[in-house]
Amino acid sequence: MKTMLCLTVFGLLALTTMNLSAQDLSAVQARMKERLPQVAQQKAQKVVGEDRAGFLALVKADAGATVQKLVEAENADRKVVYAALAAKAGTDAARVGQQRAKELAERSAAGMMLQRDDGTWYEKK
Repeated sequence: MKTMLCLTVFGLLALTTMNLSAQDLSAVQARMKERLPQVAQQKAQKVVGEDRAGFLALVKADAGATVQKLVEAENADRKVVYAALAAKAGTDAARVGQQRAKELAERSAAGMMLQRDDGTWYEKK
């Protein structure tokens, strides 16, 4: 859970650097914060994990529609964050996502599911 708090803080800090309207910024922050407990629960159950591109991904194919919608919503907001950070840094969003994936892998708690560069999944020890 400590890792999730760190990730949330990163996400919220990253959002402050974006060129979004105040209304958009507040909406993204609120959605990410609201989803955090559900994301953490799905990660703890190894239903979802962090992929090599910096996005949340299904690890279990039979996760169900509710979890799929959770993943899609989280990834939509991450795309906004990555695009804004990329624009500020003069790079592309894919590179930002890949760097974020590396950071997430380093900071994730033991037991979290992570994706290797070759696409295979592993449980962090």
